[in-house]
Amino acid sequence: MPQRELHCVVVTPEKAVLDEAADFVAMPMFDGELGVLPGRAPLIGRLGCGELRLRRGMEVRRFFIDGGFVQVRANTVTILTARAQRAEEIDVNAVSQALHAAL
Repeated sequence: MPQRELHCVVVTPEKAVLDEAADFVAMPMFDGELGVLPGRAPLIGRLGCGELRLRRGMEVRRFFIDGGFVQVRANTVTILTARAQRAEEIDVNAVSQALHAAL
């Protein structure tokens, strides 16, 4: 019987940010977005910057990732990225100030 969930691991140079099961994973690739369901063919790809979404049941978890690489193999999604941060932990004021300073 086929496995009906994915194992998703997100690793940065500092630590493992995430290690959990998901029904669906969507990630930013350098040339668009990729969605992964259980049973997907193996893949290695280059990530872009943007939103990583993990769905399990009705719950959706969101992260910002800063590029990197992804490997999908045997229902395991492994993401290596320079930075990963939960969406709810992003300080909107700090980001706005940094953007204003950069412009």
